[in-house]
Amino acid sequence: MKKLAGATLVAVPACADDVMAGTEGLDGSSTGDGSSTTTSGEVPTTGTPTTSSSTSTGDATTTSSTGVDSTSTGDPTSTSTGEPGDMGAQPQACEGQEIAFAPDAVAEDLARFPTAVMAGAMRQESALLHGRSETPDPVLLRVWQPGDVEGTVRVVRELEVAPDENGYLRQFVDGLCPGQWYRYGFFGTERGEPVARGVLGEFRTAIADDAMEPLTVAISCCNGLDNFPWPALQRTSDEYYDVFLHLGDMAYNDGEMSLADYRGNWQAYLAVADGGGMALAYARAGLYCTLDDHEVTNDFNPETIDPQRLQDAMTSYFEAIPVTDTPMGFRVWQSFRWGLTAEFIVLDCRTERKPSTANSADPIYLGKEQMAWLKERLQSSPCHFKVILNSVPITDMPTIPWDFAANDRWEGYPVQRQELLDFIAAEDITNVWFLSGDFHTCFISHVEPDGDGVVARTREIAVTGGNTNVLGDFLAAPHLVRLVEPARLHHHVRPVRRRGAGPLHRRGQRAGRVQRDADPKMTPVTRELRDMSSSAFARAGALRIRTAARWTTRRLSDADPGR
Repeated sequence: MKKLAGATLVAVPACADDVMAGTEGLDGSSTGDGSSTTTSGEVPTTGTPTTSSSTSTGDATTTSSTGVDSTSTGDPTSTSTGEPGDMGAQPQACEGQEIAFAPDAVAEDLARFPTAVMAGAMRQESALLHGRSETPDPVLLRVWQPGDVEGTVRVVRELEVAPDENGYLRQFVDGLCPGQWYRYGFFGTERGEPVARGVLGEFRTAIADDAMEPLTVAISCCNGLDNFPWPALQRTSDEYYDVFLHLGDMAYNDGEMSLADYRGNWQAYLAVADGGGMALAYARAGLYCTLDDHEVTNDFNPETIDPQRLQDAMTSYFEAIPVTDTPMGFRVWQSFRWGLTAEFIVLDCRTERKPSTANSADPIYLGKEQMAWLKERLQSSPCHFKVILNSVPITDMPTIPWDFAANDRWEGYPVQRQELLDFIAAEDITNVWFLSGDFHTCFISHVEPDGDGVVARTREIAVTGGNTNVLGDFLAAPHLVRLVEPARLHHHVRPVRRRGAGPLHRRGQRAGRVQRDADPKMTPVTRELRDMSSSAFARAGALRIRTAARWTTRRLSDADPGR
């Protein structure tokens, strides 16, 4: 296929919390009218959501006060356990039931709902919705779209959800439509009516299997608590993105030694109070994520760490974050397909590695099963972009000073790294993009600067979300471009367009807002990116990188212009 019209991926890395400035604004949005009824693709996924410890006592389906089917035990006061089977068959869910409801007018109660709301594991017809309550009482979960008349919404799901013993609210919601934006919220009720709520969230379902359209992703990692409230994430939350990708070190748990310690630290990171950027950014779109080391402790060795500590860290991670919709232990690696545009392939580059094998003939950086699965996804994916959430960079970094810590990344396991790159070359797999964090700097690189063929055109994007690394000063062109030079900025006012199934509030409703755009007079870094991009603006399958803070931004070509 020589031309793939509309296969565009836009990345919004949330870099450099230490300095805030405006950056190039997007007009907007992804398309998709939601009319398709294509079912979810057969992309293999694995992982383990931690579900509520509550249990349902039956499976009868009743009708709520809104007229929308919701699942219960037959008792009006019964609650959902959050399991996929609790949703029941609801064939009219895409249309919903229109009711008079003003969700933003319900009083926000951050004492009862103190932490972020999140949507995760978004597929074409489902998502995993997540929140937390400080009280043990069941809450009302509503999922809706705007109604046809002002002051109304179309409720597509309404469920009573009981918090688990640690207060977490978790509900798998299905029966949705591909490529559509939905809003959701957890509400405290009196006499069946919402009287208090947490932060309201929104998410977009994955686009249909046969759809091809531009996608915008926000990217972050390495969010040290000393950078709270993460200004770059605050700025990111005011932009448009279809998906938020987090590459690990979402929380720094290095000093935590017990399950209670880990849980407490996660609650601090996800706090809504004081404008926490993480809570703001996660409320604006659904999340795909992997972990790095600090979710457990710095540079932990899976072969030697106290098994109980690792168990506690992983338990708290799967409790706090809607990682996956498919139970399978603590398995992080999984894949999510968005039509023919992109497949997001999530790796676990931490918990399966065996440092004792690093220099052997058979090193284990990814477990054997994960490596075989990764190859299968790369080989069989029908998507234009294969986007790998990699956590730790795979690029052949400059020897000085970066190789002093090579044993902590792919380069420290050279045989398995070469195995993967050789597979990409042998199968001629184009448009593979690695997304990585860990280094606390931002760059775009050739994964193998001296490689041949498709490997020579394979790129990596590294970002940070707060922590910074002075070693970034040693990065240089032509094979590795550091995104650190501030763009000259000018201001202008323009309408923010809303197209197709765009976000349901805030974005797209403030026509004429001020946006800061990079000046056409390019700095050396932007000129380098321009040279890399060539005719990207006119060519289908382009990849554009845009940052959420002070970093220079430009659009890049896709990895294989001939495809």
